[in-house]
Amino acid sequence: MESILQIKRGNRILEGNVTYEEGDLIEAVFPCQVDVTVGDQLPCLLATDYDTISNFEAVVVAKESNRLFLFHSPTIVEFREQRRRYPRFDMDVKGWIQYPTQEPDSLFSVYSQMVDLVNLSLGGLAFRSDKPVPEEQPIHFSVELYGRNRPDGVIKTELKVIHERTQGSHYLFGCTIQAINARHFHNLRKYLLQRQIEERRKVKV
Repeated sequence: MESILQIKRGNRILEGNVTYEEGDLIEAVFPCQVDVTVGDQLPCLLATDYDTISNFEAVVVAKESNRLFLFHSPTIVEFREQRRRYPRFDMDVKGWIQYPTQEPDSLFSVYSQMVDLVNLSLGGLAFRSDKPVPEEQPIHFSVELYGRNRPDGVIKTELKVIHERTQGSHYLFGCTIQAINARHFHNLRKYLLQRQIEERRKVKV
């Protein structure tokens, strides 16, 4: 059974087919154009099979003709359990890593290095480095997703390396996000949602 989404608009119930659901984003196509505006909060009922029905509030974040993009944030428990459902996007941005230096005679207590951000998701990221990174070492990572002077694109997080492999003369590290403050988490979530909408808009339905 394909997923069916019902939205309530005034006294009317409108039913559409879900064409995409990942992370916080739901895309649904309706038989006719829906009279809603971006920013509207709508009561929704989602039926994913004959036994699973869920009710929630969702916000319209984009629309095109009879196609709606809805933001539906999971509960804290759902988020922890389903973080891997969030999409991962390829990146080509410079970032910085920092970790305590391993050299006892160094003048600096923290080692800093520029790296290439390779991909990014809500739960983790991968970066490419010219040098190896110490194992079992917390790594602080920072990046400006939109370039300089855009506070809404700044991400600072603590990472844990979960896998490593060589890529030619470089090292590729896959990491999970261990800690991130609320403001930077919001920046990350907003960026990923924008990327999702941009990619879905290129898909013809």
